Amino acid sequence: MTDNIQSRRINILRDSVARRIAAGEVIDRPQAVVREILDNSIDADSTDISLYVEKGGMEEIRIIDNGSGMDAENLRKCFLPHATSKIHDFEDIYSTTTLGFRGEALSSIAACSKLRIISSTSDALPANKLEIYDGKLRDISEYQGGKGTVISVRDLFYSMPGRKNFLKSAGAESAQCRSMFIEKTLPQLSINFRYFNDGKLKLFLPASDLITRVHSAYSGLFQKEFIQSFSADDGGLRITCAAGSPSLYRKDRKYIQIFINNRRINDYSLVQAVDYAYSNYMPGGCHPVCFLFLQIPPQHIDFNIHPAKREVKFRNLPEIHHMVTETVSNHLGGRNSFRANARSIYSQPAFGFDSSASGAGGAPGPSPSSRVMPAGPRSIADKSIFRRESLSELSREIAAEPAPAAILEVRSRPDPAARLVYLGQLFKLFLVFEHDDELLIVDQHAAHERLIFNRLSNKHPEVQDLLVPLRFSIEKDEQAVLETQIDEYLKMGFELEKAGDCDWMLNAMPAVCSGIEDDIILFLRNKLTDAEELKKRLYAMISCRSAIKDGDRIDEISAIELTTEILELDNPRCPHGRPVIQLISRDELYRMFGRTF
Repeated sequence: MTDNIQSRRINILRDSVARRIAAGEVIDRPQAVVREILDNSIDADSTDISLYVEKGGMEEIRIIDNGSGMDAENLRKCFLPHATSKIHDFEDIYSTTTLGFRGEALSSIAACSKLRIISSTSDALPANKLEIYDGKLRDISEYQGGKGTVISVRDLFYSMPGRKNFLKSAGAESAQCRSMFIEKTLPQLSINFRYFNDGKLKLFLPASDLITRVHSAYSGLFQKEFIQSFSADDGGLRITCAAGSPSLYRKDRKYIQIFINNRRINDYSLVQAVDYAYSNYMPGGCHPVCFLFLQIPPQHIDFNIHPAKREVKFRNLPEIHHMVTETVSNHLGGRNSFRANARSIYSQPAFGFDSSASGAGGAPGPSPSSRVMPAGPRSIADKSIFRRESLSELSREIAAEPAPAAILEVRSRPDPAARLVYLGQLFKLFLVFEHDDELLIVDQHAAHERLIFNRLSNKHPEVQDLLVPLRFSIEKDEQAVLETQIDEYLKMGFELEKAGDCDWMLNAMPAVCSGIEDDIILFLRNKLTDAEELKKRLYAMISCRSAIKDGDRIDEISAIELTTEILELDNPRCPHGRPVIQLISRDELYRMFGRTF
């Protein structure tokens, strides 16, 4: 009993213990060191930054910049707790525009590593060297060096074996450091960045425009021609976006990345806003590639809610969400491309490379391993993390030699007045036409699905009273949602009547729903509360069930009528976002067979 009482006594932690615990909130692994020292170098107005990572960052992390540097007086203070040049009063945290401002970074790093800093404010003045082991000052003296700062972090967590045991392999930690490096470089377009891993130059990102920076950072994953940039301003809020074509999509949201004031954040609502904007342009369950950069007045956001500043509070999140969705949707609405890229393609990065191809000090250039070369049927498709809605896989298999990718022609829609000659039905699914100097291919199911969806959406559907009303039951928690949607269902042609505590009657429904009554009942039990999303999903389901199917034969007159109507649409995609048509030009067909004019 005495031992229990004794264990509950309040103790004041020693300064060294408290600093180690505090350091653990900021520095949990090598990538956190990379994050903090890159922030400092960027804030120092550097134009050239090089990062070196050895053995996953566990042996050493070193950064060299040509920024403003520190004199001897500031060098003596920089590693102390709460030391910062970014803020002076508490209110400053709501107006600062720098990446770092809390004064925790160097102090936390110094508490769990062997830290060395060499810095100078001018090429004409000597540099100064600072050495700190386990948070304790060991040496400060003059040293040779030019303007800027060199920070070396060695033996991370050497005095904290418990934390060190939780680190992963050197390869895994290196990958995390590289990801953090890329994340920090994407918004900083005016700075040259280099990334070295175990002494080898792995990535060189020179100052460039946004498209080049994104493509260089993710070299080999997608072609530059699949990314487009645009921007918009609205009342102090500026949006800049590097948006992937709808033909470039993934099964996860890894490459929907949100940056607020040049800082990557985790905010599901804004990721969802981008996803929603793309939803009409890509298949269900797929997600776009989109790098979204927002500049927001600092007084409207608060980064001071997370030790690593990964989360943010917004003063007007609904307005920002709406602007993101509207801006991205407007861009996509004017950028539809239905030209199949039926050319032999290989990926050649603009600047990103593996220096093993040219030596550690060699000039930047693409490594042979980064190129995607023809390697037999399906090999490229199997390796790629992206799916492309194009015929490029076919051309890769039959091309004699690779040729550089051409910029895709972007058009709002094919010319509906062009000569249309029906050639036949392919695989009982695709309708094939000669369309002036192009080969036009139409997905009959997707095309019919889109037309049905448009007719349902643009006018009140023809309602059919049921001779025998359909009775169904729902759970109590689902019933409240259904009750709030009765008026919306009535506008869409569904007449519902409550018949008991948990029983309902469907007395009428749109005539086009005949034959899919069971699917309608299942849909009525969902928990959607947004009226527009409800309408979209319901009409999409009805359209899919009612449209002609894969395998259905279609006569020539119906094929021409269907295609003629589709060509009049501004967005010929099915309600789930899949493309309805693809075009292959005569020039592309000639190249596929090695012919020239």
